[in-house]
Order: sequence, then C-alpha cells, then structure tokens
Amino acid sequence: VIGGRTTQLNEGVSILTASKADEASVEVNGHGVFTNLLLDALQGGAADLRGHISPGGVNAYIDQALGPWGQRPVFKTNVTRFTSLRTITPQVPLAILRKITEYFPAPQEEFSLDPSYEDTNTKTVKHNIIEPYATSENVAVFKNLQKLQSVGLVIPVDAEYMYFAAMESKACKLTSLGYHYWRLVKERRI
Repeated sequence: VIGGRTTQLNEGVSILTASKADEASVEVNGHGVFTNLLLDALQGGAADLRGHISPGGVNAYIDQALGPWGQRPVFKTNVTRFTSLRTITPQVPLAILRKITEYFPAPQEEFSLDPSYEDTNTKTVKHNIIEPYATSENVAVFKNLQKLQSVGLVIPVDAEYMYFAAMESKACKLTSLGYHYWRLVKERRI
C-alpha cells in the first residue's frame, strides 16, 4: 500500500474481495452471499467451454450474480498469462471442439447439411423420410455440430433448429464465439 490508497501487486497475484473496505458484505441465513457465489464459481459455474476456471471468470460470475446495485466485489490482478484455478469436465469434449476447423475450413464458410445428417431419417423411424437417408458418418458429424450449437458456437442458417436445417438441406455456420474457438484450434491453442 502506497499512501493508503494504491495497491501494488506482484506478478502472478490476484485478489478478489467480497466488497470495498467501506461497504458491508451481505449475509443470508448466516452465510456470506459472496462466499456462496465463490464456491459456486469454483464448482464449475465460472468454467469456460474447455472447463478452465480462471480468476477473471470467477470475478465475472460473481459480478453478474450480484448485479450492479448489490455489494461490489473488488478484483485486482497482475497476471501476464492465463491462469487456471481448476479444471472441470468441459461442456464439449475437446476432441469435438478440435474438429471445428475440419467442419469449417474457413471461419466464414457455411457447413452444408442434408437429410443424411439426421439420425431419425431412416426407414425404421415412422415419419416422412427423405433421401439421402441417414448415414452413420454424417450422423456422427451432425451430433458433434449439435453439441457445438448447444454451447453457442454454431447456429443453423435459415432454420430455427439444426434438425430442420438438415431435413431442409440448409446449412449451419459459426457464431462470433465459434469463430473465436475456431481461431484457437487453428492456432493450436486447444
């Protein structure tokens, strides 16, 4: 502390406090709201798609949960590289995430779909089946694309759901977040 107002942190140090020095920390039923949010964040609420929980992710999780009008946590950090506090099982297996550049050779490209990607488009399921019929290879790719869609990396083009994009021979494409992960895979950071 310099002059009682400024804090200098050594490299690699992060500080996250429940509130400012002149604020009270809220408790509910004898438990600190901040502490409960911190525990929730560390149990996976603050994890990114790869399962990493970082100090910045924990801060963002707590800040969003408290909102702009509640107590204000204080976050100070001096880090020069990514720091993971812990890792949980990723929302999408990394092997599937790494295929994003295989499915989308360029980030602005659309992945063309047709009924052969939908696993229910077989003669054994009673509904309108459409050629080309489901193939195991295309179904496996489509299931991966659906997992990527479930975490906001891929969206159907001109269809509300991936099912209709496939059955109507439309396409899917990367979202902005999908492009970010595409770039990480392309640069071998994942």
